[in-house]
Amino acid sequence: MATRVNVTPAQKIPSASSNTHHYALKQVVGKGAYGIVYRAINRQTRKQVAIKVIEYDEEEELNEHMLEIDLLKNLKHENIVKYHGFIQKSHQLFILLEYCSQGSLRDLIKRGPVDEQECKIYIRQTLHGLKYLHEQGVIHRDIKAANLLLDAENVVKLADFGVSTRVNNLAMTYAGSPNWMAPEVMMGEGASTVSDIWSLGATVVEILTGNPPFHNLVNEAACYAIVHDAYIPPKTLSSSCRKFLRACFQKSMFKRPSAEELLNHEWLSETKQPILEKFKESAADDWGRDFIEVEVSPFKEHDVNNGKQNLIRLSNSCGQCNPHIIYSECNFTDIALCLIDLCRRGQLNNVHEMFAYDLQYNSGRCRGLFVTLGGISALLCHLGTAEKILSIFFLEDATDMIKCGILPHCKLLTNSKLTLVIVSAYYDIVDFESWCRWCSGLTNLGNAIAAELENGDSLAEETLLRLSEAVSFPLEKDFVMKLMALPLEKCPRLSYILFKSFNNFLEKKDMTSSLSDSHDSNLLSTPHSTPMPSNTRVHNFPSFTGRTILPEGFAEWLLKLTPTASSDPHLLKNFIELCYNASHMNNTVLGEIVEHGGFFKLIRELTEHFERDSKKRYTKTMLSIALNLCVELSQELTKPFLSCAVDVALRFLEIPEFITGGTEILLHCFLFATHENCGITEDSSDILIRCDQTYIHIPRKALLRTFYSEEPKFGNYITKFTKLCSLPPCGTLATEIVSHPLFMEKTKTLFAVYRSSLIIQIDFLKFLKLILTRYAEYAPRSTKKEISSEVLISSAILQRKSESCSDIIFSVADFLRSNWHTEGPLQGQVGTDSVLIRQLCHDISILGIEKPVINPKRIDKSGFVMPA
Repeated sequence: MATRVNVTPAQKIPSASSNTHHYALKQVVGKGAYGIVYRAINRQTRKQVAIKVIEYDEEEELNEHMLEIDLLKNLKHENIVKYHGFIQKSHQLFILLEYCSQGSLRDLIKRGPVDEQECKIYIRQTLHGLKYLHEQGVIHRDIKAANLLLDAENVVKLADFGVSTRVNNLAMTYAGSPNWMAPEVMMGEGASTVSDIWSLGATVVEILTGNPPFHNLVNEAACYAIVHDAYIPPKTLSSSCRKFLRACFQKSMFKRPSAEELLNHEWLSETKQPILEKFKESAADDWGRDFIEVEVSPFKEHDVNNGKQNLIRLSNSCGQCNPHIIYSECNFTDIALCLIDLCRRGQLNNVHEMFAYDLQYNSGRCRGLFVTLGGISALLCHLGTAEKILSIFFLEDATDMIKCGILPHCKLLTNSKLTLVIVSAYYDIVDFESWCRWCSGLTNLGNAIAAELENGDSLAEETLLRLSEAVSFPLEKDFVMKLMALPLEKCPRLSYILFKSFNNFLEKKDMTSSLSDSHDSNLLSTPHSTPMPSNTRVHNFPSFTGRTILPEGFAEWLLKLTPTASSDPHLLKNFIELCYNASHMNNTVLGEIVEHGGFFKLIRELTEHFERDSKKRYTKTMLSIALNLCVELSQELTKPFLSCAVDVALRFLEIPEFITGGTEILLHCFLFATHENCGITEDSSDILIRCDQTYIHIPRKALLRTFYSEEPKFGNYITKFTKLCSLPPCGTLATEIVSHPLFMEKTKTLFAVYRSSLIIQIDFLKFLKLILTRYAEYAPRSTKKEISSEVLISSAILQRKSESCSDIIFSVADFLRSNWHTEGPLQGQVGTDSVLIRQLCHDISILGIEKPVINPKRIDKSGFVMPA
């Protein structure tokens, strides 16, 4: 997917505004269910912004996130976080927002208690923002302290519009945080603008007490209390504050005041200036620099009087320097030239201290001049000792490092952050294949990625995902083991990154480069593999050629990380894909997955929640991959998991798109039960499998429903269903299919739909022959379509073909004779001249003959019977 950029004029970059590398991501300032928020700096304007990074897998998810952007870009208010634009790259969305340097109100109350006077200031601004939102027809739906940000001037900014909606869109979905949620939203009656007022009241309680209402209750109990119980504000609050809260916590949404009405509430109207407020200094008076600590010693006579003398001392590398005096008395250009000279000579004792002071008190002005005057080249003269300085003060100048020739020395770097920054900068300069080939020669890159992944670094995640998509980057065993050693138990995002990366590595189709070099590198390959002949065409090999062995313990490591059905959908999807891919790398993995049992249980939970899932299309993609693996797992069954496999099969039968796979899983379960001598019997409604003193029930109704459903892949389905009906336990099932009132209509419809497919018509005729044969054997002459299962079962053994069959067989035979008549075949009908179709039709027609004609034996002169 090509990069898509949409930014406001203030954020546009003259040269090439189509890449995110024009923004330097700094520390993480927030994490949420929809993404991670970073503080970032525009490399050219040097202005700070907040960048919300969202991962998505499908266009449907992207459309959901674009709704947030559509809301934000039209909102212009002092108390609403400003939107600067977005950048869309492959599977990543970067939303550029106003940076609020003071953090959130949640961060504020963590530092200490907030009194009512200060709380009023924040709540008044919040209400102004809500009033504006509601006038625009927007419901925020997640008002809480964590979503109320403070800028440098302590102005409140409403943020996180990920679950917001417009009033005219009927906000009926369950969204928001439970402890702040209004009762009507909790009960599924829908959200309105006054739902935000309830959340505001909960936020007031949170700011004044440190926690929202009912914080001491678990989720279910808290939800019940919000709907049914009355919240009693603490008596430590003022009476007007308690009145304000009672107004916000009105159970009836029609009695709850609007944001405009609350702005006139008596609590917010009270003004009480703190006693010391009149003695507060003006914000313009900055006395901070007057109290910077200066080390003055009687043995350093020139410390205060002569800064240039200190610069000379710094240049001669004589003892410690005093950065404050040097920067106060000397020209920045002289200082930068002095530092460059020190770096060329490798005398870096005081250089770190000078840059640290410059960054803290001069906003890095000297550092910028140092780079302009060629300081990077000076540092690279002694890379070993200068690496720490580069990694602390010059990460933003990785491109300059590359221009100065750091690339040949990258494999010697020990700082993982510096290594990744240079790797990422080089990615922005050269084409993808050249970058991948260069990365494959960096022996320290694996260590750097693993170390920074453990620190939660986004650059490490991005680099790993990029490399995993490269054909020329080998998957080395040591690298895999380092990634497997990372602590993933409490970090779902890191698990998602690793699962997705491993899937990319294992799914590569074009193996030309890696196969040709496999005998020269430490690749994961078969121990006794032989080189591929030079004239062998790559596309004749399986998809996973050359990657047939995974590290020992890989399956055990993977299965320990089995998520739950309620986990993040992206994590679930990539876990299922990795289980599928790993099982194709190594056949023993299939057995390990079966023995673990967790995979079957996970899929059972997913199918249970499928009907209630709000993202059915995404879950359907996930289940499609899982179904293919479940079919293979059902061939490796063990007794303890037979019941779970049958349950999974029956649940797949309830989803029309997965009926074929569910039928095949059930077929394998029957074959396994037969092989293990499990007793298989029938009662009036179920087929019963006896397994270790318990019975597994398989409703015939569920199997009957599959035939009469709309199966999109009928050609594959009918072959599997024919095998299932041919099994001894399914004799009654065949009879019930034929006895169904829609049987003839279904038969005619299927032949009409598939009249142009010879193979499907032949397969369906084989199916008809099978079930009609079993029907003829099981059905007594005196019974009609209303025959009960008890009679069928009791007569199944004793009743044979000695009696006439039902008229249904003659009806089918008559239809088949007319379906391929030679005088005027139907348009598009094939098979008129097929010998096999004629034979199958003939076999079906003779099933209804009460006393079949027996050809007399013809005997030759020698007494041998001659064939008819």
